[in-house]
Amino acid sequence: MDDIFLEGQKALIVSEGRTFMVDLDGSVTRLQGARGGIDTSRIIGSRPGEKMAVGGKEFIILRPDARDLVQNIRRGAQIIIPKDGAHIVYGLGICSGSKVVEGGAGSGGLTLLLLNAVAPGGTVTTYDIRQDHLDLTAGNVSRAGLSDEWVIRLGDVSKDVEEKDQDAFVLDVPEPERCLDQVMKALRPGGRFCAYVPTTNQMERVVLSLEDKGFAFIEPMEIMLRPYSVKEGATRPVNEMLSHTGFMVFARWPGSSQAVLDQGPQPRIFDMRE
Repeated sequence: MDDIFLEGQKALIVSEGRTFMVDLDGSVTRLQGARGGIDTSRIIGSRPGEKMAVGGKEFIILRPDARDLVQNIRRGAQIIIPKDGAHIVYGLGICSGSKVVEGGAGSGGLTLLLLNAVAPGGTVTTYDIRQDHLDLTAGNVSRAGLSDEWVIRLGDVSKDVEEKDQDAFVLDVPEPERCLDQVMKALRPGGRFCAYVPTTNQMERVVLSLEDKGFAFIEPMEIMLRPYSVKEGATRPVNEMLSHTGFMVFARWPGSSQAVLDQGPQPRIFDMRE
């Protein structure tokens, strides 16, 4: 079957290191920084990798992937950026078919990463107390074509969670420690948890509360991203790096507040005489 663009799909327009995502609905879409608009009907029937000219500039047409979807979302509230969001997806151990509860919608950056990971067959249920946040995220989810896996809940994740037997639970709210009773009720035994917080004070409260509730394998961390400038004979780190953006606290729910699990692998002492 030919890999051609069809009406109703999305296309990624690439030029000079910049990307623009457009809906192939036959309309004329203006690209920021480009002279004139692009008639999306011209893309329908073409193939990824083909080129077209718009306003004197040449563009390449590609299919957007999960990274493009996040980078091109419409923003309101601050999003969890990909360097953290990608590790959250990994740290929660989710895959296609997983069931995830998310507390705090924001603009939907993490929501899109979660949805892309659980599709097909999984669900992401997002709680938020603000309808405007849910509306913004709903628009981004719809544009990404991931609405089938998404469930919207207008409610307080610290008291209104209905879901049970979930594989993972992630929180991006000011006081995640207040939500742990709901997390415990929602997760299956062995389910994974993550809280995303901006300060060490919040991280400390979350860790101590997780310990008090009987969670296991508690891992507080942050990720720093250090890009490099590569030139022949002059390769070095760039002058500015993306350092602290937020702290992540991962944990695993053993299924009972009385359960005791090792908090990670213990070092083995070797006897050299063996």
